[in-house]
Amino acid sequence: MEEKFVYTAHVEVRFAETDAMGVVHHATYPIWFEQARSEFFRSIGAPYVEMEKEGFESPVLEINVQYKHPCRYGDIADVETTMERVDKLKCRFNYKVFVNGTLCTTGSSLHIFTKNGLPTRDKPECFKKIEEKILG
Repeated sequence: MEEKFVYTAHVEVRFAETDAMGVVHHATYPIWFEQARSEFFRSIGAPYVEMEKEGFESPVLEINVQYKHPCRYGDIADVETTMERVDKLKCRFNYKVFVNGTLCTTGSSLHIFTKNGLPTRDKPECFKKIEEKILG
């Protein structure tokens, strides 16, 4: 599936995110992915808080991370984020983390919309307005 919309979040690597070897700890990347995903929704006019006001949630069903090159304290990590439809219920966010143009990490997270705790094909109104722009 063609990915229509790309959003890039910029994350400054904090000292607290590094391990004893001076590189970003592996558990930090899913946190960066969440930040990038939240910014992605805000940037398209469908902030997550608005979806929650409509009674929707978008829980993570699966997350994957592949480490290719270390990020270090003081780096600015550019987290490129795209979204694709998997089926009528699920969507996947794809992430690429770059530092100064070097691909450091790739990953993805699988999500589903729920309403009142149950999976739903329905979408929040704020999301419906921009769905075609980001998913085609």
